[in-house]
Amino acid sequence: MSESPDTLMLVLGIIIGTIIVTLILYMVVRIIESEHRANDKIFMIILEAFIAVFILPIILGAVSTVLSVIGNIPMAIRDALDGGGVNQLLALVPIVGFLILLALTKFLIDISWESALWISLILLFILYIIYSIVPELLTIVPITT
Repeated sequence: MSESPDTLMLVLGIIIGTIIVTLILYMVVRIIESEHRANDKIFMIILEAFIAVFILPIILGAVSTVLSVIGNIPMAIRDALDGGGVNQLLALVPIVGFLILLALTKFLIDISWESALWISLILLFILYIIYSIVPELLTIVPITT
């Protein structure tokens, strides 16, 4: 049974990405909320890190596909009129991703909205860095442009 290098890189990236996001998320919850909350919710922090690294790109790929189809309708109308149609609906995909992270942080870790907002913002920044370093993690479901 031979594994392709792409599959091994993807699995390794998911494992390392989840570990890095878990550690950073744990530290951020510990700093912003409390050490007690971070220790009590360690399983939920690990779960949120896995969702953010592995499942969130799949969800955002699906959202991107739906928004692309919806946005192509007004773009086609505009193209028919004067040839200047652009699908601007795809710019909402990162916003949807942030809102998903915000809801996950709020309800999984069970903290206030204010703390969840800051933790999600830091998590989004960390995910951006990880996806820039290991772009293979985003190839599970490609985001259409």
